[in-house]
Amino acid sequence: MITKEYIEIQQFETLVEEFQKLAKFEICYKHESNFMYFINFFVKWFCPTFMGDYTTVIGNKIYFPSKQFIANDEQGSMRILAHEVVHLLDQKRLSKPVFMFAYLFPQVLVLGVFAFPWLGFWSLLFLLFLLPIPAPFRFYFEARAYAISLMTAPSHRRSSILKHAVSQCTGWNYYKMYPFQKSSKRQLLNWYQKADAGKDRVLVKVLLVYEMVEEA
Repeated sequence: MITKEYIEIQQFETLVEEFQKLAKFEICYKHESNFMYFINFFVKWFCPTFMGDYTTVIGNKIYFPSKQFIANDEQGSMRILAHEVVHLLDQKRLSKPVFMFAYLFPQVLVLGVFAFPWLGFWSLLFLLFLLPIPAPFRFYFEARAYAISLMTAPSHRRSSILKHAVSQCTGWNYYKMYPFQKSSKRQLLNWYQKADAGKDRVLVKVLLVYEMVEEA
């Protein structure tokens, strides 16, 4: 007898296979990655649940917290996967270096501190970029991905997911990347409406694949 759990796991795996036709990636798990533990050392101070609650894209790898995380909520994991594939397609559209620099801007400018041999103590001013300065490009990418989170959610949950998305974008878990609640909500809804109207090719592709697998 095929159990419901097995069917749901298979559905997630089918979605992975279909999304891999749009972008090359592999599913990895944070609790099996020394690299993720290394990143956690730096981000746990403002995002203490980074290892257990968040999925992260690095290059062509999507790191879920664990296999058990997926097993506990297959449908939720499918929606998360769709969210992350938007990032992968934006990365493909812009090129990996441009996407990574834009996503990490302005905090990435802290690397200017390595200009110390040439700039001397003036280079220490780059340390100011470690502060939670608004990151408009990161918000742009996340707002697009959260549009898919809204589109793929059950209609009765969209209000709570929108509220959650706004809190993520404005709060510490994303390092205060866009701490303007009204503007954040307005732009999230704008991307949702674009996705709903089919006005963005990346969002439409992701949504069509998700719906095809979900309804199969």
